[in-house]
Amino acid sequence: MHENDGVADRCALIEVAGRCFAELGYDKTTEAVIAENAGRSVTDFRRHFRSTKDAFHAVAAAVFEKFLEAQRTAVPPDADPRTVLGAATAAFIDTVYSVGRLFTVIEARAAVDPVVGEQLSQAHTRILARYTRFIERLDEAGIARPCAEAAQLARKLSDAQWRGAAHLIGASPDEQRRFIVEMTAAAERFIGFDCDTELVERPAC
Repeated sequence: MHENDGVADRCALIEVAGRCFAELGYDKTTEAVIAENAGRSVTDFRRHFRSTKDAFHAVAAAVFEKFLEAQRTAVPPDADPRTVLGAATAAFIDTVYSVGRLFTVIEARAAVDPVVGEQLSQAHTRILARYTRFIERLDEAGIARPCAEAAQLARKLSDAQWRGAAHLIGASPDEQRRFIVEMTAAAERFIGFDCDTELVERPAC
């Protein structure tokens, strides 16, 4: 029971810390700020984290896990490829919306903090590997005809989804959903359900 309470307390602090980093930025978020916003003492904070930097590493890990979980979106085992692609695309973009400005802070820290940089690199590699393999399987099965090499296409599509969704953080729900519909349709075209060549440099069709 005590162990479970400790895990719950740590998770609660990570959630509050994430909000603080997103709203205040990295430099203005301190142990005292996190503790106060969580309704805890600094002593309580230090039971779970050695420093603000340590808490930020935990926040970043939680954010990256959200993105990885988005690619594990539950769909029926016999779902058609378009359903799988649509669900995965929507889940990824919705994660960008939900994480919001916090990811911008994480990206900035990744440039100066080797731990965050490695976390970002590993998460990005895993996300792209799954997306690449999905495209390769469609190609191998003759279900789709990708307009570029799978790894290149996966990178361009995921980058386009992230950049577009990042611009729509705080936009109306209608605008956000419209973007998901547009990106799903674009992914279908570029993966080869309905081949197009605007997004990629080396068309294969």
